[in-house]
Amino acid sequence: MRYMLIVAIFAAGLVGNVWAASEGQKALEATISMEDAIRIATQSQPGSKPYEVEMETENGRVTYRVQLVDTDKKKYKVYVDAHDGKIVAKK
Repeated sequence: MRYMLIVAIFAAGLVGNVWAASEGQKALEATISMEDAIRIATQSQPGSKPYEVEMETENGRVTYRVQLVDTDKKKYKVYVDAHDGKIVAKK
């Protein structure tokens, strides 16, 4: 039983390290800064303000998902390509 617990803890540590490496790899692949992505997203929705930003992979490319809210409390998600700064999608 103790052996199973040690194996489970070791496996969880490996998964955590792989996840951290993939997140770090996303950041290394980006040529656009997070600040630039926020600026690009807010310019696409005048009067909006960012409240959350996350780097993720969207359709095989690294993107920043910038969540915005406007003065009417309507929320938007703008996906900005981390390589060229182009808007990939708006939701």
